[in-house]
Amino acid sequence: MATLIAVDDDLDLLRLIRIALEKDGHRVLTFANPEEVGEDDWAQADLILLDVMMPQQSGFELCQKIRGRLSCPILFLSARSEEEMMIEGLGYGADDYLTKPFSLSVLRSRIQAHLRREQRRSWIRQDGWQIDRQQDVAFRGQPLALTRSEKEILIALRRQPGRIWTKDQLLALINGWDRDSGPAAITEHIKNIRSKCRKLNEDPIETVWGIGYRWKKEDAEKPGL
Repeated sequence: MATLIAVDDDLDLLRLIRIALEKDGHRVLTFANPEEVGEDDWAQADLILLDVMMPQQSGFELCQKIRGRLSCPILFLSARSEEEMMIEGLGYGADDYLTKPFSLSVLRSRIQAHLRREQRRSWIRQDGWQIDRQQDVAFRGQPLALTRSEKEILIALRRQPGRIWTKDQLLALINGWDRDSGPAAITEHIKNIRSKCRKLNEDPIETVWGIGYRWKKEDAEKPGL
């Protein structure tokens, strides 16, 4: 299951997109106003759909704003079909550009293609770590028996060394698995992850007091093992 965010001021289109993508098993968050999308929402996105022409903020501006901190695929949806617009959109950091009106089957196919590509990129083989969302996490060939929530947290931290994640952001990330959890659950998950890592003589997670947690950047920069 992927978490998808769709931002478009066309409520009817948003409803159709949500119904179609939920049938594919995805979790879909829809917003008619880009200003309503919170940081916790962006943090859990696996793929983002952005309308280009919205009254509050253009999709181009929004893409430029979020691209610096998000690596997931971003697809533009636009009634403008000019080649110059498509080139401009891709220049802002988008991965694809779909012209309205479009077939929902085409949209679903494009999304699946991007998600498959992301899954192929999901392997991390660096500084002794081997991580994949579909495989066991291992360090120097030794597996870590992580719960699904622990695994999601570890992967998020490891993918962006040095980035500080708040408890609320990590909670939003695992909300699909721990629906009734609160911030205290994140403390417990981090405690468990650290305990399992320390058994392998590894301690990669740093507490940033009063804010949250991050993966130690110096650990991520070690030569690959």
